[in-house]
Formats: sequence, structure tokens, C-alpha cells
Amino acid sequence: MARLVIGNWGNEAELANIPADALRHAGSQGQRMIWGAEPGDVLVLAVEPDPDFLAYATALAGLEEDALEIVVPPPGRGGEVLTRDRFEDEGFVERLRGIVRDRGIDRAEPFYLDGYVNRLIRQLGLDKGTPGFGFMDQGGNELLNSKVTFRAIAAGTSLPIPEGIVTETPAEAVDFVWDLLRTGRAAIAKQDVSSGGLGNEVLSTGDGVEAIGAAHHALVADRAAVAEHLTRRWPWYTGGQRRRAVFEEYAAGSVPIWGEAAITEESVRIFGYGRIRMNPVCDGVIIPVPPPDSGTEAFGAFLVHLEALAGTMRAMGYRGLVNVDAILTPDGRVLFNEFNGRYGGSTHLFAIGERVVGRDYLADRCLVEQRECAFPAFAVARRELAAAGLAYDPETRTGVIVPVHGTRSDGTGGEACLVGRDLAEAERMEQAVAELFPR
Repeated sequence: MARLVIGNWGNEAELANIPADALRHAGSQGQRMIWGAEPGDVLVLAVEPDPDFLAYATALAGLEEDALEIVVPPPGRGGEVLTRDRFEDEGFVERLRGIVRDRGIDRAEPFYLDGYVNRLIRQLGLDKGTPGFGFMDQGGNELLNSKVTFRAIAAGTSLPIPEGIVTETPAEAVDFVWDLLRTGRAAIAKQDVSSGGLGNEVLSTGDGVEAIGAAHHALVADRAAVAEHLTRRWPWYTGGQRRRAVFEEYAAGSVPIWGEAAITEESVRIFGYGRIRMNPVCDGVIIPVPPPDSGTEAFGAFLVHLEALAGTMRAMGYRGLVNVDAILTPDGRVLFNEFNGRYGGSTHLFAIGERVVGRDYLADRCLVEQRECAFPAFAVARRELAAAGLAYDPETRTGVIVPVHGTRSDGTGGEACLVGRDLAEAERMEQAVAELFPR
């Protein structure tokens, strides 16, 4: 049966961390859902995709031109992202009811089952057919996207995690952070329910620490400075005193990786993994994890633990996709950082790998994601990529794929997926794209 696919980038709390000038980019990322769509699906997106881009993406994904219907709710306070008020528009809800009825849609597939999305799903009568909906609707969405909950589950199942604490008091955080700093280590503070490193802050005593994976870096020279800084920042760490915060040892020089799995009633399937590029927060990915890291004992342990963690989530009642972050430390360990019970920011790249690149792409191809490309209008960008010999070629299974277009308010910009035979070839394409479309 057909699905109602909802391209909501994340939860409502995360929108507070997105700068106003980045909202269009966040909203346009709903286009990533096109790559996993099936014939007859209806996609709810924050902004209308360029018709030329939609035709290009559906064709590459192996879909007929009219296989999908795109629905965009009226503008709201979020403007270019999907927000609660846009889903509460009565005319929009009534229109969706008719589409659900006429197309025989029996379930929803949102990027993230957040509260306002769950309400829409219930209004449309799709709650019974949506796998795992009951668990997520009763607070499971918060549990499985919470760094606080993650540390509890990880510790209870012997998952390797950084030394750390979960706390609701600044005094306890000061003691823990200073114990790390006074012994020459660094610390990282994490908001409970943020993503992409936007809710993280590294704390160190000197500027010799490269703070990747965090949007903020604070230098604190002594215990008094730690106390002053943490007290001042406490409302930010805790979302206005509403949540607990996580403090961990920061393992500088580590390689950030992640993996994704599909959890169903019957099984758990790992379907992809890769390395995260940080600048200093997530700035694209490399699929799969390239050598030499892919050949280490720590990476092998990562895959084993990933499957076990997904199995724990399945036993809790979760159904759907999960993406899990970890690091490979310089001393040869794997440490897990968080889980997210939802689509990942790169789930669409695995769909592109399976549907477009094909064969055993994780073994014989490398996909590099570039999240900020200065593409002109799509028709022009496509023409110039082809003229430069960069457009994706199904025969060689190499070239540039455009997964998202129109990330800027004027309808230009986008993201690129560079497909090479190895990392070096993909990175050469990335450089060529940057030269062809300079920022």
C-alpha cells in the first residue's frame, strides 16, 4: 500500500538551534525523502521542489514521472520548515484526508515521529498502520532521541561509552569537568535532544584542542572559570532548566563514524555505515568507512555493538530506522555517543547507493557528500555538470548526483553526492564541482 511520507527535518526543539538564515536549507532537506519513495507515495514537504529537479530525482530513483504526489502545507511561522502551525491548517488537513482516502494510503513514514507529526497521523487515521506508532506516540520519540536515555541504556547493556555523567545540577558538572581538565583532558557538554553537534560544547584549558563535533568551544583556565562558565551556560545546556545535561570526556583526535539499521517486527538489518566529516560540526559524510579505519578491530566491534543496540531498541517496541554515532579513538577503542530513533541525515545516500549505484556499492564504490554547493538553477547546473563530464554515468557507476536542490532562498544551491571508485576519485570530483560552481 502507498505511504504518506513526511519530510520533517527533526523535532520542534531542534529548530531553536537553527539560525534564521539556515531554515531554508533545513526545510529543503525534506527532498531527501524522494530517494526512498515508492510508486503511489505522497510526500509532504516544507517547500516545493524545482520541477526539473523532481523529474531528475524520480528518474534516477527508478520511478515514473507521475509516481509521486508532492503536498506542501500553507506557510506558517516556520516559513521554510515544517512546524506545528502548518500542520494545524484545517484546509491542509482536509486535503490530506481526501488524498489518503483516494490513494488508499494506510501508513505514514515521517522523517521523525515528533508530537505535532504524531497528531497529524492520528487525525488522518494512519496511527494503526504505522509500525511502532504506539511506542513513539507515548513518549518513545523522546526516549530514543535522548542522550540522557542513551547513556542509561548503553551503560545497562555494556556498550562502550566515554566516561561521563548525566546531571541536573551545575555543581556536579563542575566537579566532573574540572577533574578532567586538571588531568590534561578535555570535556564535552551535550544538550539532551539536539543533533548534528549543534547542541554540543567542548571545554578545554587551552586552544590546542581541535573541537570537532561541537558548535561551541570554551577555554577555561581554572576551576573558578569552569564554575562561572557552566553556571552562565546552564540554561542553554538544559533547555531552560527543563532537561538534564550530559558531560563526557572529549576524546580529541578521534574518527567520527556512524551506522544505520532498519528495525522491523521480525528482525534487525544493518544497511549502511560511514565516516562523518566535521567542520567543526557535521559537514557531510563518506560512505563506507574508508581504510585504514574500516579494517581495524574497533570498527568490527562497532558493527557488533550496533546490531546489539538495535536489538535492544526492538525489544523496547521501536520500529523503523535508527542511526547511531560513535568514535574510533587514537588508542584503538570504539566509543558510542548517541542514538536517534528516526531517519538519519544521510539515510537518503544509502537509498541512492542501493537504487542508483547498485550492485555491492559498499564494497566497490565510495560516496562523498558535500552539503553546501553553489549550484545555479537546476536545469543550468545539470547542463554544466554534463558539459564538464561530471554528471553521474550509470555505465561507469561514477559521477555527481544532486540529492537536494534549492537550499537557498532564491531557489539555488544544493547538496552533492560524489560517486567514485574510491575515496581519492570521489574527492577529485568534489574539488571539480567546487571549481565549476565557486561559492
